[in-house]
Amino acid sequence: MKFERDKFNGITVDAASLPRDPQALCSAVESLIAVIELERLALAWVTLPISNAQAIPAFTAAGFSFHSCLADQLTLVRRHVDHAFVPFVPTHTVGAGAIVINDAGELLVIRERGSSGFKLPGGHVDDAERIRDSIVREVLEETGIETKFESIVAFTTKHPYQFGKSNIHFICRMTPLTQLIGIQDADEIEEAKWIALPAYLEDSGNSMSNRQLVSDVAFSQGLVGTEYSANIGVHKKQEIFTAVAERSQ
Repeated sequence: MKFERDKFNGITVDAASLPRDPQALCSAVESLIAVIELERLALAWVTLPISNAQAIPAFTAAGFSFHSCLADQLTLVRRHVDHAFVPFVPTHTVGAGAIVINDAGELLVIRERGSSGFKLPGGHVDDAERIRDSIVREVLEETGIETKFESIVAFTTKHPYQFGKSNIHFICRMTPLTQLIGIQDADEIEEAKWIALPAYLEDSGNSMSNRQLVSDVAFSQGLVGTEYSANIGVHKKQEIFTAVAERSQ
């Protein structure tokens, strides 16, 4: 079994080096634990691909616990030093909704199947996807309207949301580039339409919290996407949003 040391007094096991024979694997894990205890290492990590899921019991029997999981792999960790810091597993899912108002002052809204009220188009931000890209995609899928991202005008949080985790939902102001409704995701969306903003706000059939939110931020400038020349290297941020400073008179 091979492993690499890290700067946090820990090691990461090379899953590709694990013996496939169950007895040989158990012996290798026992030898690993001996090294951990002898050198008083803080943490030991191993990420097992789904193709080697049969190795999980050998590690859990040796004190490893589940840390995080993706569709095709599981990461386990063993804490040898009680106070050793284990980075948090992901705590939030991320979503985005769109406030799209056309030149006629109409708001773009959708109604999901099984729902009676209308709400803003939007959905989940996919893994590694930028917020601004996700909301352009979601609006197109749910309404057929092409849009341009302008700013983030609000965000909400909810706990619990799914799988015991929290959710953060960004509300984005968008400029419509087209007008013709053409729902692409017909399995989820039953209706999409343009509606006069006052009519949406006055309709009690729509969520009160949605109406209050739209009323408050429909024409806000919000946080705009910003690019910094120094945003490079290993610590490069995927997106930066900042408030626009008011110019002195």
